[in-house]
Amino acid sequence: MKIECLKDKLKEAIGLAEKVTGRNLTLPILSTVLLEAKNKVLNIKATNLEIGLEIELPAKVEEDGIVAVNAQVLANFLNNINNENKVVLSSDNNNLKISTSSTNTTIKSFAAEDFPIIPRVENENSFNIKGTDFIAGLKSVMFAGAISDIKPEISSVYLYALDNELVFVATDSFRLAEKKITIKEKNSEINSLIIPLKNITEINRIFENIEGNLKINSNKNQISIFSDSIHLTSRIIDGVYPDYKQIMPSTFKTELIIGKDEIMNVLKLSNIFSDKFNQIDLHLVPAENLLEIKSSNQDVGDNDISLITKIKGEPIDISFNVKYILDCLAVINKEDIMFNFSDKNKPLLIQKNHDQSFRYIIMPINK
Repeated sequence: MKIECLKDKLKEAIGLAEKVTGRNLTLPILSTVLLEAKNKVLNIKATNLEIGLEIELPAKVEEDGIVAVNAQVLANFLNNINNENKVVLSSDNNNLKISTSSTNTTIKSFAAEDFPIIPRVENENSFNIKGTDFIAGLKSVMFAGAISDIKPEISSVYLYALDNELVFVATDSFRLAEKKITIKEKNSEINSLIIPLKNITEINRIFENIEGNLKINSNKNQISIFSDSIHLTSRIIDGVYPDYKQIMPSTFKTELIIGKDEIMNVLKLSNIFSDKFNQIDLHLVPAENLLEIKSSNQDVGDNDISLITKIKGEPIDISFNVKYILDCLAVINKEDIMFNFSDKNKPLLIQKNHDQSFRYIIMPINK
């Protein structure tokens, strides 16, 4: 193998691939990136068996070849060579030799034939979506997913089609986030998917700067995501997602509309004085347009905040985990937020004012 490519492009690609590699002592090949030069392209592959990543990088290929090297070593090397525009990669006694205008380096290689095959789901249950929309959908809900793997169905993001919308859902059973993205695909062409939460983080990182469309194929066990130069395959969960629609409240007794920045600021202040359960107490008085927020921690102190804002309906006293509310507000990019309350023992619905594309419910803390 002998190729020449731009250092910064190679550095960026190896940086993406290195995060996907595994740390498996019994399978050291998973700590490598596979570099394959062929047909004027350098193909870079990495996998941890949960996710497989392939990146195509334009290169001047003088000689085809393939080599597997430790991803962290290669990434660290590329991060620390400066004032170099191009690098030459070649194989030397089955090792990788890297040459620049000022350095000559050899990195020990692994047996390339031991590198796992990265599967591709081709043209099966396929649809297209703007990359920015897909990532926005994932980021809008993933924070609400369960961290534990005890129930893999909810330690995930659930995707399904509804008319001309792709719906993203995540829950940890205490809260639930739903985001709808308009797409041009027909409903019948898109199967529902349950993607593990730990893989969502990598999907976001790899595709967050993609401005074009993504093609997404899936089968019962895997999802493949394609951009112009990147292919990622992830395991998906073969299970049944909870029927969350039956707990989504539809009638409300009290409505609060408030500016996002205003409510975020007071909730952050209240959080300083919340207890180990992050509890805050809300007291809404519609007749006076009064919102009172109280928090108390025996080791820190007490805090009581009063706001005049838009409230209509019935008075209500209710308690919540303040961090659950703050997590939601962090992903809403609209000035006015609507809080809809049903009862002191029923979930709170938070959404953008005059916009139902995002809905978030939180179960109250029962006193």
